Order: sequence, then C-alpha cells, then structure tokens
Amino acid sequence: MNHYQRMINTIAGEYTDRIPWAPRMDLWYIANRSRGTLPSEFVRLNTVEISELLDVACHAVRADYTLPGARDLSLRGLGMDNHPDYPFRIELKGLPVKFSDDGVDMKTLISTSKGEIFTHLHRNPDMTKAGISIPFVKSYAIENPDDIQALMRVFQHLEVIPNPEGYADFHKRIGQQGVAVASGPIAASPMHLILHELMPMDRFFYTYADNRNILCQLASSMEEFFHKLLDVLVSSDAEVVFWGGNYDQDLTWPTFFQKEITPWLSKVSERLHSVGKYLLTHTDGENKALMPYYKDCGFDVAESVCPAPMTQCSLKEIRHGMGENITVWGGIPSVALLEGSMDEAEFDDYLDKMFSEIGSGRRLILGVSDNVPPDAKLKRFKKIKEQIEDFGSVSN
Repeated sequence: MNHYQRMINTIAGEYTDRIPWAPRMDLWYIANRSRGTLPSEFVRLNTVEISELLDVACHAVRADYTLPGARDLSLRGLGMDNHPDYPFRIELKGLPVKFSDDGVDMKTLISTSKGEIFTHLHRNPDMTKAGISIPFVKSYAIENPDDIQALMRVFQHLEVIPNPEGYADFHKRIGQQGVAVASGPIAASPMHLILHELMPMDRFFYTYADNRNILCQLASSMEEFFHKLLDVLVSSDAEVVFWGGNYDQDLTWPTFFQKEITPWLSKVSERLHSVGKYLLTHTDGENKALMPYYKDCGFDVAESVCPAPMTQCSLKEIRHGMGENITVWGGIPSVALLEGSMDEAEFDDYLDKMFSEIGSGRRLILGVSDNVPPDAKLKRFKKIKEQIEDFGSVSN
C-alpha cells in the first residue's frame, strides 16, 4: 500500500498493511531554513519532497506552507488568509482597503459607512527562527464596541471565490504521498472566530458574559460568509476537508464548545458526508473535558492530537474518549523529539508504552503534536518507523 491508501483506509476504518506515520514538517523546515541550519539534502525541497526523503507520509493539511511567498496575509487580522493551494480565495469587494507590509509590520485599514477597521500584525526574523509562522497581533479588529458595527459591514463585503485549479495542483503535487486535505476556516464557527481572532481573549470573555447579545449579532452577520466557504468545500474535489481547530477545555470551555462550536461542526459534517467526503478538525489543545462532546460533532478525524506529558491524557485515554468512529491523527508530543526533554532511554520507554496501549491500531495515524519542533532530532523517526513495522498490519 502507498501512503495515500493507508491514510484513506485508516480514516474509513479499513485494513492497512501498517499504521500511517505523517509528521508535520513545515515549521521545522521554515525555522531551520531561516536559521541557516537546514541540512544540505533538504535545501529547496517542498513538503512532498521532504516526506519522500524521510520515508514518511506527507502531512498535507490545508497547504504547503514551505513555499516562499505563497501565503497572502492581508486579511489575517480578520482570521483568514489566502494560499494558492486552498480551494477558494477570499476577497474584500466594494470597500476601500489600505494594506502595508514592510517585512515586520502588517497593517490593514478598511473603511466602512459605520467606521474603520484597523489591524496591526507583527513578525520578525527571531519569530521565524523559532518556528512561529503566524504573526503576533498588536491591534485587533475589535478594540472597542463601536468596531462591531463596522465589522458587520466588512463581513457583508467578503467574497469566497472558488479556486478549483489551485486545489487541483495541490492534490496532484501531494499525489500518493499523502492526503491533500482541503482548507476550510481555522475557526469552526462565527463565535469561535470572534474569540480566536477578532478581539483580545480576556475582553471576549467579559463581553460574552456581560453583553452577549452584541456578539451574537456580529456572529449572525458572519454566518453567510461561513456558508459560502462550506458551499465551495462541498463542491470541491477533496476527499478530506479541514474545518476548525485550536480547541482547548479552558479557552473553548465545555458549555461554550457545546453551544457555539458543536452545531457548526455537526452541520459541516452532514454536508460533507452527504457528498462522500470526510471532515477533519484540529484538536491540538487540552481535550480531556471536551471529549464527551466530540462524538456529537460528527467529524471523522481529530488531527494534531496532543497526549501526555504535554496534556492530561495518554494516547490510550484520548482514543477511548474519542470513540471508535473518530480517527486520531497525532499521538507523539513534540517534546518527545527533543533531547532536552526526553533522553534516549526515556524516548524508548515512551514509545514502548505507547505502542503497547494502542490496541489494534485501528483509526490511528501517527503524527507529531502539533509540529515537529525546530530542534527535533530526526534520527528518532527511525525508531518510530521500526515500532510501526514491528506492530504490523491493522484490520478493520
């Protein structure tokens, strides 16, 4: 079997000749390229070529972020970006926009009849060298209550333009080396987007508790945009679609998750399942208190699952909590690849224990949560592959 077949069969709960192993390499690559410490054999490779060199499946979720200059971050202050690999492009139509990027600071000013929306993002070479790919927010879209009416206007002018050719190129590039997971929004719902991207979290918590109606009005005005995204994804050629991520039991606490996120994930899963597609969502935070709600969401893949010692639950506990119908993608915490966090003996013990607890191995794609870190010792990949080979085939 090739990597694509193993991953698709795993998501479907069918036989594979071995457990798929698909570590996410883009931040490791970007950081080491920026530092000048990239091993010579990796220079000028894309994610597919990196995975071929490492003899692993390609982690191809949303896009290939190793491609220099491909990502358009002019709307990142609204929680969205554009990339040639996405099955859509988001454009702001009919409103004056000023965008500047001097290589360090990105500033966007949008003028509406209800006022201006200004966002200021910051990144510098030290961030890139540390593997940080998302800019730091200096000024959020919502800095005071008056911004909400203006932001409603902005979302009325956002257009989702299908990009089937771009996604087709991405799909072809990934080929049999992995599954080209089509990008959807990072936030699973309008309210999740407000929390995660549009205003400081502490201010969101106070507003959500004391003046929720105004946030609900904004969320309602954003729904049409989310439906446009979903329509494009449903009509795409993707087998697996990414929708939402960055859940955590403290930040997206259980009652919030059940009220504001579960209905959207359920809606998305129903639409995708109706046309034979799978739903993947990025569950990279502390999942313990959220797992009882995941089964009601209908998603097929919990990607970037991070176990102990970085979170409270072992991989065994996470797989049990997710249930037998959700494929877990992850399971190896990033610290396990760092000699300063685990020496060789501790790493060997960790792997032995993990593999002894995964049962049949059904619905498991091994990966690194959330990313292979810049200082990872890639020689440890060999031990992971040896354990996979020793484990053998996986039956349905």
